[in-house]
Amino acid sequence: MIAAVDIINAQNYEANYMSDLLKALTPTPTGWSNKTHYCKWKGISCDSSQQVTSIKLPSSSLTGILPPNILYLLNLHHIDLHNNSLNGPLPYFSSLRLLQTVSLGHNNFTTVPDRCFEFTTSLRTLNLSNNLNLSPWVFPMNDLTDSNSLDTIDLEATNMMGTLQLLMFDLFPNLHTFIISYNKMDGTLPQSLGKSAIRYLRLNNQVGEYKFSGTIDVISSMSNLSQVWLHNNTFTGRIPNMSNCTNLFDLQLQSNDLIGLVPSSLLTLSSLKIISLDNNKLHGPMPLFHKGVKATLEPNNFCRSDVGPCDPQVMILLEIFETLGPFSIFSIKGNDACTGGQWINLFTDFIMIRCERGKIVTFKIRDFSLTGTISPAFSNLTSLVNLTLAGNNLTGSIPPSLTTLPQLQLLDVSNNNLSGVIPKFSSKVKLNTTFNALLRQNMSRQGGGENATPAGDVQPRGSSKANLRPFWIA
Repeated sequence: MIAAVDIINAQNYEANYMSDLLKALTPTPTGWSNKTHYCKWKGISCDSSQQVTSIKLPSSSLTGILPPNILYLLNLHHIDLHNNSLNGPLPYFSSLRLLQTVSLGHNNFTTVPDRCFEFTTSLRTLNLSNNLNLSPWVFPMNDLTDSNSLDTIDLEATNMMGTLQLLMFDLFPNLHTFIISYNKMDGTLPQSLGKSAIRYLRLNNQVGEYKFSGTIDVISSMSNLSQVWLHNNTFTGRIPNMSNCTNLFDLQLQSNDLIGLVPSSLLTLSSLKIISLDNNKLHGPMPLFHKGVKATLEPNNFCRSDVGPCDPQVMILLEIFETLGPFSIFSIKGNDACTGGQWINLFTDFIMIRCERGKIVTFKIRDFSLTGTISPAFSNLTSLVNLTLAGNNLTGSIPPSLTTLPQLQLLDVSNNNLSGVIPKFSSKVKLNTTFNALLRQNMSRQGGGENATPAGDVQPRGSSKANLRPFWIA
């Protein structure tokens, strides 16, 4: 049983805090006076024992510094002072176990004290957004470890820095809104994000030297998503399959380094209303979204400026690139696989295509630390004479469909991490598969010595020097 003296002391502490708050705020809120009990002040709510449960004075043109000892308000559930001009350090909310709402956005606070939110076990909403004068600070992960009721975190433009911890979203099973735009955050998206219940995700416009990077694959498993703003970062890789995100209406991915084809799952997503993909390195055909979608798409590396199919050889190359690792840097600009786009001579010795009469006869990516697998789509380049993928980190098997290439004379896949059985090639094919420890020879193979090491590219029969160009580097 709580002693009467303890109750009296608690009430005295609370009265002292409210008196300090009265003195701290300018102008004095309407109806606030030492002559009136604070439970009757505008914006103040109390319970039946006359203990403060909420302080709500949003958009009241208030200035001043909040007294630090707000922890004396033991029954405080809500504090909402957003859109004022309050300054100084945030008060300590630590150990206010009934506190559910902290809404102090759009003020001029200067610091977030260490352990400011520790043991706020009932906290549901934390909004400090647009406090532009805050000293650099990090996301208060340790403080919020026990705040597993959180459903809204809005820390936009608060000078926050650092990375998102790997397992952080496992701690917030009820979180539906996570906004940390316009900060100095960096790093990759944690996998725990994929298992979260988040509907509104905004990580856009990080303003530090480094920004968010890596792939955005994790968002494909966030089935509750309604709005995703990831623009103005340095995300790479491809747009993932978004077919699980059936509630998604707003997707902002502009101004990143995304490559690859726009997935068909986005084009058929009936919930989608707004999408921005401009200022990336996406390629393939111009995407055509369903009626009613507001889309911004340029600039990118689409094969043509209007809706329509790409040249067949361009599409084959794009299909090949889709298998070359999550961070593949290869792309094509324009609609001609042989002469279109921009070409960078720096990598001529490592990466090239050679064309003859508008058909690809040589495809070479050598010693480029390339990851991924060998695409069966190579078999659609029916004029291919030389295929060199040596000295990379390719995995998987050699597609049997490569044996159907009618003009193939050289296949060099040495020095990779390939596995499986070597398909049976024609005896006219010079085949080099050395230094692939997991590859097994097809015992029925006839001709074309497995360990034959070619001296160089094979010249197409009956041709003069072919049109040689390195790939465009996206």
